[in-house]
Order: sequence, then structure tokens, then C-alpha cells
Amino acid sequence: MIHFVKINSLVFESKIKKSFYYFYIFPFVFPRMKYRRLTLEELKPLENEFIDFLVINGVTVTDWEYLLTHDIEKSNKILDAFGEVIFEDIMRKTQFLEFRSADELITFNCTSGLIYMAGIRFGNCEKQRIDFNNDQSIKQFLANPCDGIVVFTDHKKYKRNREKEIFDMIEEGCLISDGKLFKAIATAAVD
Repeated sequence: MIHFVKINSLVFESKIKKSFYYFYIFPFVFPRMKYRRLTLEELKPLENEFIDFLVINGVTVTDWEYLLTHDIEKSNKILDAFGEVIFEDIMRKTQFLEFRSADELITFNCTSGLIYMAGIRFGNCEKQRIDFNNDQSIKQFLANPCDGIVVFTDHKKYKRNREKEIFDMIEEGCLISDGKLFKAIATAAVD
């Protein structure tokens, strides 16, 4: 059954299972959100996880429909709690990030206590030689670096919670990566 549920004036298409009939709403109270509410685009692929989240917390189809029409504040708190769970899980699993722009590539290794950074920045080198948005161009550069390119490394302690700091970096444009570029740049910096 396809069911359209109105969430903050957005429509979330979901297949709702009607197999649980008990009612207990987990006290979805967060003094202040650590992350943010998932967008509709982020929520759609997590439909099954959201349904499981509702079920685990004792929210039936009938209960959810009631909350959506009669207690928007509580339904929003449930959505916020779900977002917190999803983001916390993703941030805990994240180890490598990268940030790319036309002039530089910065990669990060997010260990439990420190963030290590390895990057490449244009100096006086001709910009047409490297496109930091193209992996092949970066690999060619690492094999044959030109003068005027700056390869740099650094590290720092987290200013606050590790997961929150990673989340903030992603919100500012970093992407989760596999770490291959970090390792390649860090190795080039040592050589």
C-alpha cells in the first residue's frame, strides 16, 4: 500500500506496514539537536529504516497518522530523533573526508583523537595542468609534480565532539571518501 504522509508541508511517500498494534512513544526529547533534520531527499531512501525506527519505538501506522494530523510537534520530534540516529551512525563510521576546489585538494583522516590533513595547493604552477576535480589528473600530478605546487600536511585535536566536527565539515562541503587520495598525498608529502 502506498501512503502519502504530510511532513512539514512536504510529502513523504512511504509503504507503511500494518503489523504492529501497540502504542508507546519513546520520549523523543533532545535538549538541542546535535545534527539536523533529514531533508526529504535524504529521508526517501531511508524509508525502510524509518519504518523500522517507528516500529522499534512502538509507533504503529495508526499512531503515526494520528501524530501527523493532531500532534505535528511530536511527529517532528520523532523525525528529529531519527535524523540524530542516522547522522550519528554515519559520523561514527566516517574516517576519511576530502574537500576539492579549483585551486586545492584537501584530504582528512579522522582518527579517534586527531584529524590529520594532507593537501595540494597551486603555487606558481600553471593551473591548466591539474584539475583537482579529476582523479586521473591528480594521480598524474602525484607521479610527476611540477614546481609551484605546494603539498602540505598538518594535524589537530578535535575542538569538540569528533562526530559533530566531522558533520560540520561535511555541511561545509567535505565529502566522505575512501582514503586513497589522503594516503597518496600524505606519502607524496613525506617523499
